[in-house]
Amino acid sequence: MARWLAFATTMLGTWLLTNTNIDLFALGWFISGISTGMWAYFGYKDGDVPRALMEVCFVLLCIRGVINFY
Repeated sequence: MARWLAFATTMLGTWLLTNTNIDLFALGWFISGISTGMWAYFGYKDGDVPRALMEVCFVLLCIRGVINFY
């Protein structure tokens, strides 16, 4: 169930980031960061360290995106 929530959150964040309303970009980056944090946790929990590290790198980029658009 948690993975479906992460998937839905990913889709929402992606929709906000691909929208033409730039006022929603910070929110899109924030939501993407939350969903990516969830996927990083799942990767760590599954023992898939490379995937978890990739997701952690993307979380850091999401934080950067929030800071740049906020």
